[in-house]
Amino acid sequence: MDKRVTKDSSQTYSTFHFLFGLLALTASLWIILNLILIMPHNESILGTEASWKSYPSPKFYSTTVQLKEKETSLWTDRLLQCGYLNHSFTPEERSEGTFLMKMIEWPAPPKSAVPFQKSSDPAHVHFVILNSAKTFYVGDQLQVMLQMRDFEGHPKQYGGDYLQARIHTPALKAGSAGTVIDNQNGIYYINFTLSWPGKVEVSVLLVHPCEGIQALKRLREERPERVYFKSTFKSGAVSETTVCNLCLSQSHPLCNFTDIRTGEPWFCYKPKKLPCSARINHAMGGYQQKLLIEEERHFFQSGVNVKRPILPNGLGYVTVQPSPHTGINLGGCVSSKPLLSPAGFYYQDQWMSRNCNVRRFNTPANITNCLRGKKVHIFGDSTIRQWFEYLTEFVPGLKKFDLGNSRKTGPHLALDIDNKIKVEYYAHGSPIRISPISNQDLPFIANKLDEIKGGKNTVIAFTIWCHFNTFPVEPYIRRLQNIRRSILRLLERSPDTLVVIKTANVQALPREVSLYNSDWYSYQLDLVMRKMFEGINVAFVDAWEMTIAHYLPHELHPKRIIIKNEVDVFLSYVCPL
Repeated sequence: MDKRVTKDSSQTYSTFHFLFGLLALTASLWIILNLILIMPHNESILGTEASWKSYPSPKFYSTTVQLKEKETSLWTDRLLQCGYLNHSFTPEERSEGTFLMKMIEWPAPPKSAVPFQKSSDPAHVHFVILNSAKTFYVGDQLQVMLQMRDFEGHPKQYGGDYLQARIHTPALKAGSAGTVIDNQNGIYYINFTLSWPGKVEVSVLLVHPCEGIQALKRLREERPERVYFKSTFKSGAVSETTVCNLCLSQSHPLCNFTDIRTGEPWFCYKPKKLPCSARINHAMGGYQQKLLIEEERHFFQSGVNVKRPILPNGLGYVTVQPSPHTGINLGGCVSSKPLLSPAGFYYQDQWMSRNCNVRRFNTPANITNCLRGKKVHIFGDSTIRQWFEYLTEFVPGLKKFDLGNSRKTGPHLALDIDNKIKVEYYAHGSPIRISPISNQDLPFIANKLDEIKGGKNTVIAFTIWCHFNTFPVEPYIRRLQNIRRSILRLLERSPDTLVVIKTANVQALPREVSLYNSDWYSYQLDLVMRKMFEGINVAFVDAWEMTIAHYLPHELHPKRIIIKNEVDVFLSYVCPL
């Protein structure tokens, strides 16, 4: 009895000392934080991985962590509800999906409902260049800091805002993207690599406040049908059109068009008179409206808090001196090199990769000589169809063979008979927002890859992201798993086949576009894609950074000068120095 009382007294005494120590530690940290905010910064501010979130280069954790079977099945639950077959997932794919979903988790406000006045206001925020008085040289790191504030001017105590940033020199048509570090307490750091001499300016954008991202997450999870599709069914003189999607309510009879080879599901509501076999095409249906509820609409005001600039406090530029060191010879562009951040920079409107020496294909003859004897297969959406259009417009000898298809749908074929060049384009399979297109003309990328023999004269280029933005991330992971499996089979039978992946790119975000195609959606999918193809013998064209770094306004379909640079990087892998 006495022993138990003594033990309880000891625990009370220890608890008191623990709480007192914790209080003292908290007070000390508060003092240190305030000192950091007011004192000159002589070096980069660092933190633990657990409390920082970095983009566009997140700190990835090992995929070898053993996950419980229950955990690894969670991400597949949504897929199984929409027609994916449980037995088609390998244990490795289940673990990978769980890891990827954890990897892209985004910080949320401490309270679920935040009044608009308490949300992030870029007009009240100013960034500061740290160590701005020092002498900077080419190759140095530049760091910027900002404290996010709300519409009342109060500093915010949590992170989760989505920022984009670049450094640039307009007179030199030079630019490079920055890496944002979210300290998850309202403070952000942005890191840049100084890659050219002269006056270098800093630009920062608030793409979405944290509160707006919560609405985007809700729409992605709860309203994937906000973009819908349709198909026409026809037999003789009878024609019917019904709604289609990746996942449909079973309140009405369904037609199941799941792809037999990949297991990728697709459904349409069954026509009243015609059989499912009478389906002849796929097309965009429309966009559902009135998606935002309560306060959410205030978080998507184009002139207020969507892609709005954050101005500097003091000078918004530094002067960079030439480097006293000689440059490094990067060598030719070859597959399997790890992605770097920043991936490169523009100088005189030319993209300079940090991975390899990019060649300049400035004449049609340059491109013809590179592609001579090659078969080029391009798969994806309209942002990579721009590559096909650039090649056929710029190279007179590469003639489009009229297949009778619409320019915006395809498929397309271009030939140079004399130089034995073949270039073809196919839009990727559903879901895809597109003008009416025949079912036969809309293959899954994985199936097309399985039909290609491959070899040293075979080039594959593909992208897939934009049309998955309105869906939960799980179907995108599954689509990439299928594509990756086909790529590995292709490289197994023909190791010298070149596979090039174009990443996502940023775009303009008026209010309506944000709800369906936000850069934040694209960014999350892009992170998944980069991770899933890490360590595989493929090459990347980093269109994400190439569109952030450029001086032209963001557009879903970038202007010709950006496309020219993307194609130069692509061809530099086809024909390295």
